[in-house]
Amino acid sequence: MNFYWQCFKLALVGLAVVNLLPTKVYSAPKIKVRELVVASAAGQLNFVPPPPPADIGIPGDRTGAGRRGCLANHHDSVENKQLTALVPITKAATGLEVVWGLTTVEHPTFWFYVPYRAQDVHSARFVLRTADNQLVYQTSVSLPNKPGVISLTLPTTVSLEVTKGYHWYFNIYCAQGKPPTAIVHGGVQRRTITPALASQLAQATPQQRAELYFANGFWFDAVTTLGQLHYHNPGNMALAQNWTDVLRFVGLDAIASEPIASCCDLMQQVRRD
Repeated sequence: MNFYWQCFKLALVGLAVVNLLPTKVYSAPKIKVRELVVASAAGQLNFVPPPPPADIGIPGDRTGAGRRGCLANHHDSVENKQLTALVPITKAATGLEVVWGLTTVEHPTFWFYVPYRAQDVHSARFVLRTADNQLVYQTSVSLPNKPGVISLTLPTTVSLEVTKGYHWYFNIYCAQGKPPTAIVHGGVQRRTITPALASQLAQATPQQRAELYFANGFWFDAVTTLGQLHYHNPGNMALAQNWTDVLRFVGLDAIASEPIASCCDLMQQVRRD
């Protein structure tokens, strides 16, 4: 193996994220977490999962149904993988495991593994709601022509407010007029960064920015930076290994080696209650 794992227990995660909050601090007990250290030619990726806020609400679901639902008429020999959200599962203060992550940006990018081809499904839909279930945004998503990892970025017309909780859903529909066959969903929260981290990010290379985001617990920003690097540099084995190692660390071994598809754009379609 050309990478090294170092896992550290008893990290005081609550202290690690206090300085990231602008005005509001969520109290949380000391919990045991794992810290990721992936060695690479460019540096190290250290990820300490921050604790979710106490009012996280719905815990989420990182994997949806298996492939068979939309592939009843598809006779090729395919591996039985599931619709999957590329988000960590983190333990909340209550002991509940939740699908949740942090971002620093107004318009974050969400990553999913889709085990279907566009012709295998009727439609796909992305939905964003507030923590109290108010609709913020929903839109149809065009899928690629073969299974793979896709990324969906919120349009500039939809902005996350700082410290406000949001819940996202990604649904796959196999047939018109039927309930979704596969659903993944989870939480996201935007937080501001310290002036020191902002200065570091401004001077960093893309690889260094990924390292900084991971080290400070901003999963969505980190995985987006690393995923874009991996996609645009397919021949860089160190970046490919980092991408694989990071997904494996958060329990996504089944899709760690899946290709990143060259899609998708969220349609510029906003609906608000």
